[in-house]
Amino acid sequence: MIRVGMISWAHVHAEFRARALAEIPGVRVVAISDDDETRGRAAAARFGVDDFVPDWRDLVTRDDIDVVMIHSENSRHRDQVIAAAEAGKHVFCEKPVATTVADATAMAAAVRAAGVDGTAAFVSRFSKEADRAKRIVDSGALGRILLTRGFIGLAGIAEIGCPPDMVAWMSDPALGGGGAWIDEGSHGIDLLRWLVGDITEVTAMTANRAKPGLDGEDIAVALVRYADGGLGEVGTVWSLAADIGMRNSLEIYGTEGTLVMRATDPFPRVEVYRSGEDPLYRGWTTPHIEPDVSEPHDYGSWPPHVHHYKREVASYVHRVQNDLRPFGPTLDDGLACLAVIEAGYASAAAGGTAVPVARDALITGTA
Repeated sequence: MIRVGMISWAHVHAEFRARALAEIPGVRVVAISDDDETRGRAAAARFGVDDFVPDWRDLVTRDDIDVVMIHSENSRHRDQVIAAAEAGKHVFCEKPVATTVADATAMAAAVRAAGVDGTAAFVSRFSKEADRAKRIVDSGALGRILLTRGFIGLAGIAEIGCPPDMVAWMSDPALGGGGAWIDEGSHGIDLLRWLVGDITEVTAMTANRAKPGLDGEDIAVALVRYADGGLGEVGTVWSLAADIGMRNSLEIYGTEGTLVMRATDPFPRVEVYRSGEDPLYRGWTTPHIEPDVSEPHDYGSWPPHVHHYKREVASYVHRVQNDLRPFGPTLDDGLACLAVIEAGYASAAAGGTAVPVARDALITGTA
């Protein structure tokens, strides 16, 4: 039995993952800590967890915990991850893993020094569409990647139903690290690194166009350069007008083909165009993606915890049970992603000039 301690319900993803854990055999949440005692005790009651621990420092040192899952405010991740690692616990940390490259570097180093596994919660990798896109790209069917175009956005944190306490801290740059760029951009950048490779340079602009109460950007656009010379575009929005209030789409253009991923459309899908001389494979195809019994293939109707959050958690539990390291996307991946985000903010502050991504983060990170 894998025993999990959960720190903080500040991020709604704690709720999604706790629900998923409750439906997976061989794992249980044994303790919950939250600096908001009312919120934490309510979560413990909902999930039948007997032990509420007011101070997270006491939770990470418990002998009856194997994994610590962290969903606190982004700026608080550093101390909690480092303490858990030093206590010999595997760590699962909500993205972005930190608000600065310096903090993420210290976290990744602590995990390596302790010999434990550190996982960055990049849940977008676990949609079936992303998994299919990964396998197609890795097969070489698209040839050499020339250009990518990614878009990921929300109607807004409040607009998609996040609790008021989460809206408050995510709107505070000191706690959240920024706005749409660090939040949704983290998903978009991680997908690009995972699918295509490391990003070495960023040119970005940010603005606040529709959220006057937000102390940060509600839109960001970036151009990126990959290590192999390919180029990409990334757009993020926190003021999106769309049917289900969120969008995640990606286009990948290669020398031998094109891939389009629509992960959050009413009917999610991957579309592939292949060139070449063989008429059997030339042209557009839409590979069939079989939904699980518990998840109709209609993104808008799924309870969040039963689609890619549950696949993410189920994969994590399976890998922990069988000691298949890494257990998921790593804290080094989180560091490399944050280095791109930080370079984007530096570029925007300098009026959109190109900024190189921190080289140490690229050396440490893995695509």
